[in-house]
Amino acid sequence: MNAQSVATRLKVAAQAPNDDLSADSLIGIFQSFRPDGLALAGIFDEVPGGEEFVHRLGQLYDTTGDSRRPDAMRDAYFIVRQPAAISAAAAGQHAETFFTRLAELASRLNRDSFATQLQQIERVRVLEGKPPKHPKAKEERVALLQAIDEHGSALTAGMTDAESLAELLRPACYFTACDPFLRDYLLWPLLEPSAAWGDPFAPYFELWKHGIKYRVFQEEQIDLYLPTRADGTLVDAGRFASPERE
Repeated sequence: MNAQSVATRLKVAAQAPNDDLSADSLIGIFQSFRPDGLALAGIFDEVPGGEEFVHRLGQLYDTTGDSRRPDAMRDAYFIVRQPAAISAAAAGQHAETFFTRLAELASRLNRDSFATQLQQIERVRVLEGKPPKHPKAKEERVALLQAIDEHGSALTAGMTDAESLAELLRPACYFTACDPFLRDYLLWPLLEPSAAWGDPFAPYFELWKHGIKYRVFQEEQIDLYLPTRADGTLVDAGRFASPERE
């Protein structure tokens, strides 16, 4: 089944006009299937990697739940509002695995300079609370952050041809949460249906579904921020840093 046929199926299931089947016309299509995504059943059955792709979309729906907000409005994006708890050790391990696998993928795709920058990460520090914002000015950002923003977000773009289903759905998957790594987690079964390369983005999804944000303010270091507890209290940040990494 070609990409345009799948796009038609998606639009019919979403009860959306199907006169335009471009990638941009599919932005927001997955929001149409909230809260449970059950209407996606069968649409990707004939697509290599389609079953796993739908499974991952199901994880997105399960993690974020209903889009309705307390103010009677609806979330435009998939937002994790009640993340499950996770230990600092587990969060740190997911981050280390993710950046290691991202470096391996960059190397496989001959992005050697980016792979080298990722391989030089020496430390993951785990904290709790609201993460500070990265500097807006490019010249104020450390080289590692610039590399992740510029190269990490586009790493998978050349893995399939321009007419593939993965490329057609790329904008729609990105605008689920405006997160390039979440996008690539969703798309990975379509990008690599043989699973020959393993899955570099699964550890990132574990961070995302627990509401964890990463920040980069120093070369060779990643800072993770676990969300605060429901009652707003904080655990002493010193307890979150692994002693051997201090």
